[in-house]
Amino acid sequence: MDLMWRTGAFAHPGSSVNTRTVSAIRHHARSATTAAHHAQSASPLDAGPPVTTSSQAQTELDKLISLGYPVCRGAGTRPLVALTFDDGPGPYTQKTIQDLKAAGAKATFFIVAKELIGWPQLANEPRVEATVGAIGDHTYDHIGLVGLTHDNLVHQIADAQTLIEQHSGQSVRLFRPPYGQHDAAVDAEVKSLGMLEVLWTVDSGDGLAGATGTSVLQTVENNIGPGAIVLMHENRGTTQRILPQLLSYIRSKGLRMVTVPELLAADPPPLAQLKSQSCG
Repeated sequence: MDLMWRTGAFAHPGSSVNTRTVSAIRHHARSATTAAHHAQSASPLDAGPPVTTSSQAQTELDKLISLGYPVCRGAGTRPLVALTFDDGPGPYTQKTIQDLKAAGAKATFFIVAKELIGWPQLANEPRVEATVGAIGDHTYDHIGLVGLTHDNLVHQIADAQTLIEQHSGQSVRLFRPPYGQHDAAVDAEVKSLGMLEVLWTVDSGDGLAGATGTSVLQTVENNIGPGAIVLMHENRGTTQRILPQLLSYIRSKGLRMVTVPELLAADPPPLAQLKSQSCG
């Protein structure tokens, strides 16, 4: 999770909060309704014809969920990539959406449910995010799941799924475990809830201490390719500053940015790849 969230610069009510972050949140509170209206009425993304239908995407998700393997990439047979943003919503959500729309790109947002409770000003953001992509569950509290009791797993995964669905207006069928950590119990719980576990091919490195815009950009540029699922975070200023440049680079390589369900339906990973968990 973003350093500024964990260290208290973007703390929950009752703790010390950075004044710049407070200003960002107040701005969200003033603009949330207007932003939602514009997002819902905006013209379609300039991203060309759909790569797959909604029905095809749901059918492929059903198939992959039934197999029970986490996914970390498409097959790589088509020039498609899926950008993913973890740990939102937050103070940079609106800018992320604006940048994606400007680039004619889609993305997938893995949401931490507690942020919807801790910051009511952001409660409408998942619905806005859904206008430019897909929505996923990133647990309730963003904690490691391995070794938790079943009751705690239910809270972290199932309760989060329910809350995120309420705030996004979408059926949540994607799940990402914090830190990529999972075991048989986590996998079984995710599958029982009708969700697909989504890992990644490329870690942008924006969660590392000392990460810079240059390092994040170079990491993605050096490793992205057809079928890739890219891990990034919504709430890092470093990432947001280079996002337009990154989106432009990806388009210059002839790669189209789609949601995770679209990628998996249009470029489904073969069974051997799923079993091998080959993410590179």
